[in-house]
Amino acid sequence: MYKILLADLDLIGAQESILSAYEIDIVYNIDDFYNFTYEKHYDIYIANYYYYDVVKELNLVNSKTKTLFIDEYYDIHHLKKAFEIADDYIIKPLNFQELVIRIEYQLKKLYSVKKEIVTYKDMYFHIKSKQLYRKNTKVKLSPNEAKLLEYFLCQMKTPLHKEHILDYLESSSDGTLRVYISKLNKIGFHISYERINLSYTLI
Repeated sequence: MYKILLADLDLIGAQESILSAYEIDIVYNIDDFYNFTYEKHYDIYIANYYYYDVVKELNLVNSKTKTLFIDEYYDIHHLKKAFEIADDYIIKPLNFQELVIRIEYQLKKLYSVKKEIVTYKDMYFHIKSKQLYRKNTKVKLSPNEAKLLEYFLCQMKTPLHKEHILDYLESSSDGTLRVYISKLNKIGFHISYERINLSYTLI
């Protein structure tokens, strides 16, 4: 289920109706915003423009999360600043059907993969079938190993925080994650670990 951090009090009721298809956490203040993003990885921030500085700071840590700003009134200065860090900008009063369409559009951009096949050294991975091949020979992977490999290949050379990876895999523990990564490294991938920021990177 896609995860959304909702930081606009006027939208609290929407989580039980138009946004019920998503996993929603609600922000009531700036401290909440930081605390939630420390604990979880979110696909989208739907945030009042009031949280501009918070989002700007968090984007330096995780630029993958999409941001949809909501503003109380139209201001060209706010609009220009918003699009320096955000992906969309909506003026109140909101049309909730339009909001859902905009959310779905951002999710589509976030998870669409232009290539059907991703290559790495002498190997290639089929995105749709989740199959890995070395030349013409299939390399056996468990479903979670294939899911993890796709996650790394689609964000190659990008440091991925350990907690975000575990959140993506949903059912894996820290120990199991290390086993998966050890297996991928033995196959021929180079996934490094940075102890300082607790992140893995496929190089």
